[in-house]
Amino acid sequence: MNRLKKIAAAFLSLCCLLSFSACGKGTADVMTINGHTIRAGIYIYYCIDAYYDAIAVLSDQGVDFNSAKTNDEIRELVEDVQIDAVSSEEWIQNKATEYCLQYVAVLEEFDRLKLELTEDEQAEIETYRDSNWATLGEFYTEYGIGEQSVEDVLEFEQKKTKVYQHYYGNDGEKGVTEEELRDYYIENNARVKYVKMSLTDGAGNLLKADGKKKMMDMAEDFLARLEAAEDEAAMLEEFDYVIEDYKNYATSLSAAAVTTTDAEGNTVTTATTTTTARTKKSTTTTAATTTTTAAATSDSVSGDSSAETTTTESAAKTTTTTTTTTTTTTAAGTTTSGASETGKNSTTTSATTTNPYANETIIAKMTTTEATEKPENNADESETAATTTTVSYTPSEKTYNFIFNDAELGKPEIIEEDENYYIVVRLDIEDRMNEDDLWTESRMESVRSTLYSEDFEAMVEDWAKNYSEERNERAYKRYDPFELDLMAYTEALYGSYYGY
Repeated sequence: MNRLKKIAAAFLSLCCLLSFSACGKGTADVMTINGHTIRAGIYIYYCIDAYYDAIAVLSDQGVDFNSAKTNDEIRELVEDVQIDAVSSEEWIQNKATEYCLQYVAVLEEFDRLKLELTEDEQAEIETYRDSNWATLGEFYTEYGIGEQSVEDVLEFEQKKTKVYQHYYGNDGEKGVTEEELRDYYIENNARVKYVKMSLTDGAGNLLKADGKKKMMDMAEDFLARLEAAEDEAAMLEEFDYVIEDYKNYATSLSAAAVTTTDAEGNTVTTATTTTTARTKKSTTTTAATTTTTAAATSDSVSGDSSAETTTTESAAKTTTTTTTTTTTTTAAGTTTSGASETGKNSTTTSATTTNPYANETIIAKMTTTEATEKPENNADESETAATTTTVSYTPSEKTYNFIFNDAELGKPEIIEEDENYYIVVRLDIEDRMNEDDLWTESRMESVRSTLYSEDFEAMVEDWAKNYSEERNERAYKRYDPFELDLMAYTEALYGSYYGY
């Protein structure tokens, strides 16, 4: 009986595989392009990409995929619609075919240029193949993509990179120079240091006029300290202290307190003191006593920070205990810290490497193109309606515009906004343009990609237009792209990335 059950299970598994298997008679090859046979596994591989492309196109047209929780729900949103005046199924098949045409075009260009893969590059392909198969092998096997097809696609990608480098790499045919890449990066990136001072209380409510005045007084005091520095190096060092002092101030107001309940049941908050001591200057901030404790955070250039709290609850009362830490910097690279506990200090000293660019941020200039919509049938054809594009600015739109349009290098300023004040200074980015800092090999390649990857893709598409495919219609009918489980594929990718 057990043997019969195993045979039955194997038969059912085989039936499932045959529904989308690349090994069916007469459908193992999907098309021929200029003498190159495209196996089903490669075509199916590109069907996955084409399916995602269809989702992207439909998303841009307003189809909401956020609510789709299963593969069937995704399919329902895609299957019965048209894209570019053809059925979505035909569109996906055509797009996958385009990828196959580009696949052949790149392989033939690689050969025409007499390029070769190095042993290291071949080994890299095998490593990628093994990793890819370990992650997605089960999915690939179920849907008819063999290990050889995966390796072929990965080899194609490596060859495509070599062709790209031939045209746009250093000493490439298109004549791209490192100086061009460097100038582009300098022009389109800003080196800044800033601190964000919130104009809201712990509950998120905007401060009243007197509260805003207090914050402006503090901001002006911070600015005066920066302007009093004897040179830029001293100003940047002082900026680190300003950031630290503001963090301590915000923490002391929002969370640096011990809350207890008195004999009458009233909540009592005992103020605490946070002290920052340093070689040249010492700043002490004392929080006022309050009757409520709200866990709020402060946001600066280095991110959100909040006091660490421990809460113990019982039926009668709630007690919140906060540890206040005193940090003292006595010399560059040496930090001494101790936690206050019942009036005693414990001290630990550790040596660290001083970062000369601590708290700095590199902000990229954003370029947006205004999209347009076609006019309605009864509208003037010359009229177009601009669509609204939502842009996320760093650190905010007003401050971003100041940085790129009005900031003077090395001169700190206060930027007033409705919910925050910013103290910001733009610095000379060229001071950091060296191979050990900003201008690394990977950064250079990133800029090269930004500038020329679209041009190269357009070049590949033009090559592919010179080819045509001879389709195996039986195979096209057999491999229905909507049988692909994109949800399982996506989950496998995320699982690999996040390690589960």
